[in-house]
Amino acid sequence: MNPVVRDPAEQGVGRRKIGTVAQENDVERDIAEYLGAHYSIEPDEITDESTMEDLGVDSLGVLGIAEIVENKYGISLDDERIAGVRTVSDFKNLIALKIAEVA
Repeated sequence: MNPVVRDPAEQGVGRRKIGTVAQENDVERDIAEYLGAHYSIEPDEITDESTMEDLGVDSLGVLGIAEIVENKYGISLDDERIAGVRTVSDFKNLIALKIAEVA
């Protein structure tokens, strides 16, 4: 069964599925590690509904997360789609969409 993923820049915010649970956990961990290292945010402070603004993450922080996942997963996130990221869930879904495109 194919995962259900939608581009958050083109769709409304909502829950979507990433390819595998393990992959989703890896993506969540990558985001949480970056936010912890660069913004001193504890993992339990991060939810899918957390906005980048609420977490104090500016556009450079969003680009930093994008760079890490691009390198780790061998994907390319275009700037227009990155600009549409508002929540942690948006980020996870964008990453899942790109991973599914290259799979």
